[in-house]
Amino acid sequence: MATRASSRVYNPFALEIWFSNVMAGWESYFAEADLDLGRELYREGKISGLELSEKDAIVHCTFARKDTCYSVIEWVDGRPQVRASTDDQATGRAVAVAGLYEIEELIADEIEPLPYEPKKKPRPEAESRPQRKEPKPAPERPARKFRLKVEGVRAGLRLTAQWLHLDGTRETAFREDAGRLPSAERELLVRLTGMAKESGFVFRPGSHDFLLSDVERIPPFFSHARPRWEQRFGPVELDLEARHMAEGVRAVSIIGEAQSAGGANMRLNWRFRLGDRWLDPEDAERLARAGRGTHVIRGLGLVRIAEEQSGALADWRVAAANGSVEAQTWPRYMVFSLFGDRGAELDLKGELKEWRDSLGQRAEDAPEQKRLPDFLRPYQAHGVRWMANLREHDCHGLLADEMGLGKTLQVLTLLSRFPVTGQNSLIVCPASVVPVWQSEAAHWYPDLETAVLSSRESFEQPDLFRKPKLWIASYTQLRRHKHLLDDAEFGYAVLDEAQQIKNPDAKVTHACCAIRAQCRIALTGTPLENRMLDLWTIFRFLMPGLLGSRRRFEDMAEHRDAELRGAFEERLRSQIAPFVLRREKDSVGTDLPDKVEMDLICPITDIQRQAYESLLARGKEELGQDLQAAMKHQSMHFFSLLTRLRQVCCDPGLIPDVDAELDQSGKIQALLTHLEEALEGKGTRKVVIFSQFVKLLKRLKPLIRREFPKLSVMELTGETKDRAKPVREFQENEGPAVILVSLRAGGTGITLHAADYVFLLDPWWNPAVENQAVDRVHRIGQRHRVFVYRMITQGTIEERIQHLKKEKRELFENTLGSLGGASDLLEHFGDIEELAKLLDA
Repeated sequence: MATRASSRVYNPFALEIWFSNVMAGWESYFAEADLDLGRELYREGKISGLELSEKDAIVHCTFARKDTCYSVIEWVDGRPQVRASTDDQATGRAVAVAGLYEIEELIADEIEPLPYEPKKKPRPEAESRPQRKEPKPAPERPARKFRLKVEGVRAGLRLTAQWLHLDGTRETAFREDAGRLPSAERELLVRLTGMAKESGFVFRPGSHDFLLSDVERIPPFFSHARPRWEQRFGPVELDLEARHMAEGVRAVSIIGEAQSAGGANMRLNWRFRLGDRWLDPEDAERLARAGRGTHVIRGLGLVRIAEEQSGALADWRVAAANGSVEAQTWPRYMVFSLFGDRGAELDLKGELKEWRDSLGQRAEDAPEQKRLPDFLRPYQAHGVRWMANLREHDCHGLLADEMGLGKTLQVLTLLSRFPVTGQNSLIVCPASVVPVWQSEAAHWYPDLETAVLSSRESFEQPDLFRKPKLWIASYTQLRRHKHLLDDAEFGYAVLDEAQQIKNPDAKVTHACCAIRAQCRIALTGTPLENRMLDLWTIFRFLMPGLLGSRRRFEDMAEHRDAELRGAFEERLRSQIAPFVLRREKDSVGTDLPDKVEMDLICPITDIQRQAYESLLARGKEELGQDLQAAMKHQSMHFFSLLTRLRQVCCDPGLIPDVDAELDQSGKIQALLTHLEEALEGKGTRKVVIFSQFVKLLKRLKPLIRREFPKLSVMELTGETKDRAKPVREFQENEGPAVILVSLRAGGTGITLHAADYVFLLDPWWNPAVENQAVDRVHRIGQRHRVFVYRMITQGTIEERIQHLKKEKRELFENTLGSLGGASDLLEHFGDIEELAKLLDA
């Protein structure tokens, strides 16, 4: 509320008359729009003057640019009449409303006794000058006692004031004729009005009482205001409900009593306990719907639901279909939700407890073991049994093995050895990986009949005469054929490279979440490419509701308090543990050769330096130094600048208007030197060169051919129509060979384990994408030690980003093993200069 600076001109006699007027429920005589605008004028302190006389009140209002107007309020036949200096009647009425609130404030502030001299009217000049503070005579001693009573009601606290006569009868203190009371009694009413307003009570003219409906202000009333009231007015009488509230706020324990509801479901009955007493169902239902905060419960007083408990209730309600909160049916897997760790207890009964405990047993100990093929490695057989055990428990899982450990083979074995009778299965994967699934199925399990979703071939439901199929669909084709999912139901639904649905708002994500299947599996070696929300989206496909609402998940995952964020991540790890299986090569791939990774620091040439500094100077001029403002308001321009700076680090010739040969790049000079060393070794050496920039690969191809004329050179980019051809030629070539691969096009769905050297020309922002690319080479079937070189131009933005990646690597490795996105720049760099300034060696 704005600071009050209004001029007030009044006399005691006029103030008494207007006290009687405003006690008569004046707001009912104004339209709601007038009240809203008047309240706004009052809150903003627009009332600049107030003149009270016995007949009228003049309210002065000052608007912007010192525009002023005034309204005159007269009390006629028990109601306000308004005249204004402006032709806008709505504005005039709003000024009058603000003035009446100003009068109420004046009366509430006037706590001292009000002298009452009915036979002596003030001199005329008293109405035109501010009242001087004069010594006040002592108040008259009331002939009857003043009594206050506070009652507890469902809406809060009800306050009534009464006169207690000598004969024991009581009379309501606030009546329409309150203006004709003796001055001492009027003084008590004025003082009570002001003190009640301070405590949050609102006067109700129709019932002549006050109501405190803001429950959060009830405890302060009993602890602070009530003692002062009793000093001034005497004992405050409390009824039984009010006495319960005076005892303070007590915490409620929330217990979800879960029991099996048949099939894959459970039934949850909410129960609320206060000490040793259980709340009745009606109060429990009301509390569950109201959520966090303080509430009034009849017979118990004030109770509080903690924020964590409220969050748990909200999570469950988001996950549920519409229905009663008291007794709701849920999927059994929800017993693993965040609910149990967020201030509320989950009490499992009988069969449901046994079910949860059996889910945690080792997959090898599960009943009905089937013999698996001998060609599976032990960890792959474990993965198959783990997925089968999840299906047995009506749960769904994320197989997050590191790239190259054979996730495709494990899934095909699951589908072959643990089929869902009479049901098709569905594999959704990137378009580039569709042929891989076809060839792998044909190689390992030729009895699996496969079909590819396209405009010419769509889902067919099996019958007695048609064998179930394994349908393979690209993410793009699934999105285009989303309407077919309404009538299709599958035994298994598998998302390969499940990070493809990391955007929860994308149409392809909606299409995947519309798949109906008895068992759902997600495959990805990088479940967290950029942010924690990637994981939430994957589990939205697997087990909707398990991770709660998206909003609450994001709030906790991005919380500024590092301790709260860490506690959330710890709970999350514990919660998803039964449904995630991740193995790394170092722990299970004992037959894999070593992988040696190193940063290769490359010099910067004069032409690179000149182009780099020119780009940076222009960028700072256009974007300013504020890194946060640039990312927020000019994000496209900002990331375009960063991309250009990275291109200069690789090849200044990639920048428009820069005329430079490729060998004028310090990084390319270093690459040629290391290529020569690699190819001169014994044996058949093969090299994979990755880059994000296709133009760089096209400029590099003729240079390599010129420098190494006997070397076979292949190329794989997004423009390559037959992806299998260059991969096959590289794998089968008997002599030295180099394949140039764009990072995105070759990051998934191919095998290049014939290579023993990998060069990353422009290290990616996200190590997860880099790892995907490197693991095209370091995977099952590799027989040689693999050397991985990340080529980094010295003193540039590349070097700063590489340091950042190393510092932040632990962030998501604690959960599943990945790294945050470009937003991490804000946490580590204060301005654009600090992020990208060229440093001398």
